[in-house]
Parts: sequence; C-alpha cells; structure tokens
Amino acid sequence: MAKYGLHSSPGPLLRRTHQIGMSIFADRFSDIDITPLQFSILWVLNQHPEIDQATLAKAVALDRMTCSNMVTRMEHKGLIDRKTDPENRRAKLLKITRQGKQLLSQSEAPMQQVQNELLKPLSKEERKMFLHCMTKIVDSHSEASRVSMRYLPVK
Repeated sequence: MAKYGLHSSPGPLLRRTHQIGMSIFADRFSDIDITPLQFSILWVLNQHPEIDQATLAKAVALDRMTCSNMVTRMEHKGLIDRKTDPENRRAKLLKITRQGKQLLSQSEAPMQQVQNELLKPLSKEERKMFLHCMTKIVDSHSEASRVSMRYLPVK
C-alpha cells in the first residue's frame, strides 16, 4: 500500500463509511425508537427464539457484559423476555416479545432504505463485490477482534 491517506487507507475509510451509515440510519429512523444494534438483536431473536444470552452475544459480536446490559434495557422496554434455562440455571434464555416483533416489523422497510441509500453509489455488481470483500475481512479477522462473531443459520 502507498502512503497513508484519509482517502486511500482502510481505517479512515471504514470509519467514515460507518459515520455515513449511522447518519443515514438516524434520518430514516427518526420516528422509530431503535438502534442498529437493537435491530440486530431483535432480528437474531426473531430467527432463533429462546437462544441463550451467550449465543446471542456471539451472534452480534458483543462481549457478555455489553450484551447483558443491552438485553436488560430491551427487557425493560418490553422488547425481550428473559428467563433462566431450566437445564442450566446459570444461562438465560431470550425470546422476542410481541412488542419486539412489532418494532422489528416496523423497522424492516426503513432498514432496507438505509442499506439501499448507503450502497446507492455502487452498481449492482459493485455492491456484491463490496459486500463480499467486507465479509471476507470480517470473517478472516473475527478471532483477532476483542469479541469474535459466530454466524447462526438464517431461517
């Protein structure tokens, strides 16, 4: 790679892409009380009802403490139910509530708009390549990050 540059180095470009994505998200979700991470959590729980909290943490790449804090806040908002696993009393099983499903459903169209807007400058082929490259980077460095990610099957 040539010299470091704000327009030619992956770190600043990834940071700026994240900023732009968050700005687009804030615009599209101005009337919906959800964060991108909460959307991801609800999406995973909708796909995998009654998974344990440790599995959820890995599915969305959160450390256990951050995941616990997020789940507690979402439980207080009525979006998630949490109960002790009868087979492992130390584990907590999570389930999306009816209110959580409604919020997820309400958020799906705006989330698609966010994704479309973010990728709008790219051709269809460039979008596929961009997502392929991003996935390759994430997957190849997942274990090196402070929190690894484990994909769950999509239903």
